[in-house]
Amino acid sequence: MEYIDRLQVNLLLEDVKASIQKFETENSDLARVEALEKSLKLTRALEHPKDVILKLFLSPTQAMAVKVAHDLGLFSLLTESNAVFSLEELAARSGANPLLLERIMRILAAMDFAKEYGPGKYYRSLLSEEMTDDKSGGIIDTLFVDLSPAVLKTPEFLQKTNYQVPEDRFAGPMQHTYNTKLTTFEWLASDVAVHERFHAFVEHVRDNRPFWVDWYPAQKTILDGYSGEANDALIVDIGAGSGRDMLAFKKKFPDVTGRVIIEDLPSVFDDVHYHDLGLEKIGYDVFSPQPIKGARAYFFKFLLHEFSDQSCIEILKNVIGAMEKGHSKILIEEYILPEENAGLFHSMVDLILMVFAPGTLRTKSRWTEILTSVGLTINTVFHPDGDGPSIIEAEL
Repeated sequence: MEYIDRLQVNLLLEDVKASIQKFETENSDLARVEALEKSLKLTRALEHPKDVILKLFLSPTQAMAVKVAHDLGLFSLLTESNAVFSLEELAARSGANPLLLERIMRILAAMDFAKEYGPGKYYRSLLSEEMTDDKSGGIIDTLFVDLSPAVLKTPEFLQKTNYQVPEDRFAGPMQHTYNTKLTTFEWLASDVAVHERFHAFVEHVRDNRPFWVDWYPAQKTILDGYSGEANDALIVDIGAGSGRDMLAFKKKFPDVTGRVIIEDLPSVFDDVHYHDLGLEKIGYDVFSPQPIKGARAYFFKFLLHEFSDQSCIEILKNVIGAMEKGHSKILIEEYILPEENAGLFHSMVDLILMVFAPGTLRTKSRWTEILTSVGLTINTVFHPDGDGPSIIEAEL
């Protein structure tokens, strides 16, 4: 086994042991992520390079199996009770051919999307329970129906454009794939089913980490020193989607004075009665001047990563025109790439954004360049426990 560096394996094994011990001692998400990354490096060191390539070739079948199981309702069946289900029972209740189902269940069990208890016997797992969440199902639907075709066509697109960074929101990989001159968000809004799938996906992404108010010192940075009246704008969430982040803010600070405003494209807002929840909604396109003047905070979550640097500059300038110097702040919640040794998760997010928007994740130095170019100064960057998004706080 010449391909295995035994010394490297032993060194990585010691790193894994130490990182797991650290996790047991600290019980922090940051320590958990570190232990996970060390474990993945150990796994890779034990793999034959040719097997890595072959598994990469075969990897789409994993998502395919999850999608088929989702479509058949297998995860709901597995989690309806604590019973062990036979292959025959799952086949009868799902309507699938038993031989096909056996092949699907085989890969699901290997991925821990189900537990296998003897030949043809299956039981629920944490992942099968997760897949009963509509938001998790939505991410699988969006991946297969809408995003995968564009991912597969991206190499062709990059070759056609001489391997330049996609920056034109009217002519990116999605537009190349679907032969449209609409931006991705206009394209999403043009089809109700696509739009619904995408926003289930967005809610999954937003729901994947703790609320910003659970780790960001909003009391100190936003509320302390704020003396606005009831009609004054306290905070504006730009690109708010369902408004869940501002609902969390209102829950954390129920007695705050001032307007809590959510902005997004009119097509995004549904029939929720936001006023009943203490939120004010405004239809808004980020490429137009910001209508709310002098707010204490303008909040961007997972929005600016959907745009090129130049588009970000244009969006920020629209907000800066509404800011009050010495009073207003901009808060940007994003995954921030390290300057080196970026993990696989963040690197994959970066590329899927390139395909989708086309957008990008950024390093702190790149954010500094963008914000400085429009006259903003970064006060500080707040990091949560773990590998979640950080918050950049900036002002004029």
